[in-house]
Amino acid sequence: MGTILTVSGVTGGIGKTTVAVNLCAALALYEKKVLIIDCDPRASATSWLGKTDAAHGRSLSSVLKKKTSFPDAIVKTRLAWLDLVPADFNLFTAARSLSGKAAGPALLKQMLHQQVGSLYDYIILDAPPGFGFLNMMALTAGHGLIVPIRLHRTSDTDCQCLLKLIHYIRKIHHTPLRIAGFVVNACENSSDIQAFPEKTRFNRLSDLVFHTRIPEDHTVIRAMDHQVPVVLEDINAPAGKAFLQFATEIDSIFSHQKEDPETRPGPDKLSMAKTSPPKMVDIRERSSEKVEQLAANIADMINEINQSEQA
Repeated sequence: MGTILTVSGVTGGIGKTTVAVNLCAALALYEKKVLIIDCDPRASATSWLGKTDAAHGRSLSSVLKKKTSFPDAIVKTRLAWLDLVPADFNLFTAARSLSGKAAGPALLKQMLHQQVGSLYDYIILDAPPGFGFLNMMALTAGHGLIVPIRLHRTSDTDCQCLLKLIHYIRKIHHTPLRIAGFVVNACENSSDIQAFPEKTRFNRLSDLVFHTRIPEDHTVIRAMDHQVPVVLEDINAPAGKAFLQFATEIDSIFSHQKEDPETRPGPDKLSMAKTSPPKMVDIRERSSEKVEQLAANIADMINEINQSEQA
């Protein structure tokens, strides 16, 4: 079973699609078999990868409506190791019909496990922002959650809402969803990273911030306009190098585990000798104990939120 990672947040404008598309592309350059699933009716990831519409009915909406299977909905991209399940506006109507069904939020998870989970090293879900059905479905399907943050846009309220949402999904849908980490996106000043945990009430969140920071880089906009990932637009651009490093950091956490990601223990410290360039040694190390504590910390943070609201 491959690792399913959901890229999401409760607000827009933080770079979810930027992180999802370019993380996938970087993993593909390291010859990891990757599937990106566009879970947003706006189809930003689909457009970025040069697929302006869902070709011949191959889309996530068709899969959810059971008009086609997951394997038949997959389209190729410019990268040999990266596949895409496109989105279109029909995904909005599919979500409306499924939102009233008790098993609706778990449908994507079930389909992934049954149809394509074993075909890929990584399945990345680009989720829409907010608290709607599609975001809930993508979060329920994920083994881990990657949360992009903008240091001057991610507020204390955003953190509270996100943690409450994760707590709700874990409790109601009985899924072991955990925070894989927060990735700082469009970072203008490396010293600003300290502002994120300090501006919230949850200093422990600093332990969940990925070591890699994605810098502010106009190459990202240019790549989007040209409908290619940053690493294909300019692999030597600051953002291109950062996404390659982020891919090695993600892979250092997940790739060595062969068990089911939902039940496996946390990763040990490792090196990426086979997949990372010699210069990319700045990889965050996480002990098994720290990773295993993430889920427990969420419950503690929820208690802090509830206590502060009652005060």
